[in-house]
Amino acid sequence: MKKFQFPLQRVLDWRHVQARVEESKLEGLYAERRAIETEIEKLLEERERSDRAVAQGNGSTGEELAALSAFRRFSVAEHTRLDRLRAGCSQRIAAQIAVVTAKRRDAKLLEKLEQQRLAAWQIDFTKHIDAQAEESHLARWKVS
Repeated sequence: MKKFQFPLQRVLDWRHVQARVEESKLEGLYAERRAIETEIEKLLEERERSDRAVAQGNGSTGEELAALSAFRRFSVAEHTRLDRLRAGCSQRIAAQIAVVTAKRRDAKLLEKLEQQRLAAWQIDFTKHIDAQAEESHLARWKVS
């Protein structure tokens, strides 16, 4: 009896490749979101630092207070922009998770089919071995 071969193995391999590609895209989106969050943290730290510098100063000039006010307006606008970017990225992540889930499911279906076919082949193989053993036993018994 010939060895087990899954006729859809190439399709299964292709589905695995597709799933890995989509997982890689998802990892990229997670990295993008982490970068945005890092930018938000840096912005907030810079704002706190400038607030502390002015608060600790011994008499800030009007020019310094004006610069601080301008920086605060900038940081609020930048924070809003980064929040929108993060929200958009999170939406793309959610959509990509759905794609990854679908690709994994497609591969899993073929894996299940492969396991079913393998189980059926193993049953047939066992029957074939048993039949050969029985023939061998009967042949030895008739010769004796």
